[in-house]
Amino acid sequence: MTLSVTDAVRAAVLYQIGGMNTAMPGQIVDYDYSTQKATIQPVLNKVYTNGDIVQMPILNNVPVMFPRAGGASLTFPVVKGDTCLLVFSSRSLDNWKESGGIVSPEDPRKFDLSDAVAIVGLYPFSEVSPALNNEDVLLTYKNSSITIKVTGDVVVNTSNKVAIGNSTTELLDVLSQTLNLLATSISTSSGSPFAFASSWAALKVQLDAIKGTIP
Repeated sequence: MTLSVTDAVRAAVLYQIGGMNTAMPGQIVDYDYSTQKATIQPVLNKVYTNGDIVQMPILNNVPVMFPRAGGASLTFPVVKGDTCLLVFSSRSLDNWKESGGIVSPEDPRKFDLSDAVAIVGLYPFSEVSPALNNEDVLLTYKNSSITIKVTGDVVVNTSNKVAIGNSTTELLDVLSQTLNLLATSISTSSGSPFAFASSWAALKVQLDAIKGTIP
């Protein structure tokens, strides 16, 4: 059977598209937090028209994308087994990954597996979302959470310690010292103990139970 020009062009286009990588899910194999570089296994197998199924190769030296701009950044742990979205550049990223800035690719490859960028946070529907509702902003890690409610209220909830301050002073430590002074001070000219000293001392114990330290 002789193909028409239209069919031949369509077959050629489909063949080229079939070898083009645009985006797909991936799974973290290894991660270096200091360089934000990962080794990632694409999770969609390559299926050929003859029925053959081939697992995609593991990708090395993949940049991992976090929110970061204007001197501000947000990072969080990335561990083996985490899933992500792999996006493949339309041109070689080799020179850009080494130095950044405006560069010229040194090879002609396009949408190549070796030019992937990973965006962490993509999960299948089978994974339960940590969100409690569709109104509040929620940051969670292990048994701790920070919630910014739709009302503007901020709630910090943790089963461990809380530290608020700067490199030299911790706020809850200052409050603890203040309660200690109140608990041990004299409130009357006769020298009798402050009537609520035991209450101040109890408050200090509660505060010290959650008081952390600034690294």
